[in-house]
Amino acid sequence: MAKKTNQRLQKKRVMILEEAEKLLTKYGKNTSMGDIAQALGMDTSALYYYHKSIPEIIDTILGQKYHDFSLDNEHWQGLTKSPLANLKEMVTLILEFYYDNQEILQIILSQVFPLCLDPEHEDDSIAINHYLQTYRDADTTMLEQIKRAQEKKEIHNTFSPVMILQTIRGVIFGIWAAWKEDKPPRDEIPGIVEHIFLMFT
Repeated sequence: MAKKTNQRLQKKRVMILEEAEKLLTKYGKNTSMGDIAQALGMDTSALYYYHKSIPEIIDTILGQKYHDFSLDNEHWQGLTKSPLANLKEMVTLILEFYYDNQEILQIILSQVFPLCLDPEHEDDSIAINHYLQTYRDADTTMLEQIKRAQEKKEIHNTFSPVMILQTIRGVIFGIWAAWKEDKPPRDEIPGIVEHIFLMFT
């Protein structure tokens, strides 16, 4: 009997998370517990039996599906190529991360858009805070590589390092947005990166 009850509860949890993911992808931070309950045809009070809050639901969804970007962050801490080659590899890793996590990133970016946040911003979701920290760590490393690449004349000094970094970030978000309509084969990413850096070389 207990086994059947557990199976029923687990099935209900799966249904809740599937519906919550659809609503969070579509409406982002405007999604409420009431919206999820209504979509499932259940009372909001009943939903709280399974999940206590939207941040908890987000953490559960991301914990199940989210490729951990910090692994890539650790990888490029040890890059030993030229600064420009390092930058290209980093942008390739970021684009591959966005490619592999496109739908889930829509939930994250609808909660917090990193380019528009105060540097000290923290979210209610642990998973989103983790994303923001890896994003900031990546920015720090990329900025160092941009400065080194300018010193070595691998990229020009027309723009400040911060402007180059934010331009690259903007292009990455633009590419991610375009992929929602037309996603190319993953092996085209290195070629896309080469085109991005034509702006600066």
